[in-house]
Amino acid sequence: MRSLAKKNVTVFAVLVAASLVATPLVMSASSAFATVEDTATVTVPVAVMPVEVAPVAAPAIKAEGCTRKVRVVYSGYGTPDAACLVR
Repeated sequence: MRSLAKKNVTVFAVLVAASLVATPLVMSASSAFATVEDTATVTVPVAVMPVEVAPVAAPAIKAEGCTRKVRVVYSGYGTPDAACLVR
């Protein structure tokens, strides 16, 4: 049992050491792929088109009818429609 625990600690230590060594290598390689050596900038004139903005009226809110799928359990949140009370 003692040798198994020692082996597990050794494997864990090797994994930690390998990750500490590999991290700078991976980071430098990924930044090398991400950067471009040729940095020539091309400028092209772009046409700017004005956009017309106009206000739009919101749709009228309909009165709440009996088509609701949710039943309100608590009282005091408003008066229900009289047609909804009749069943």
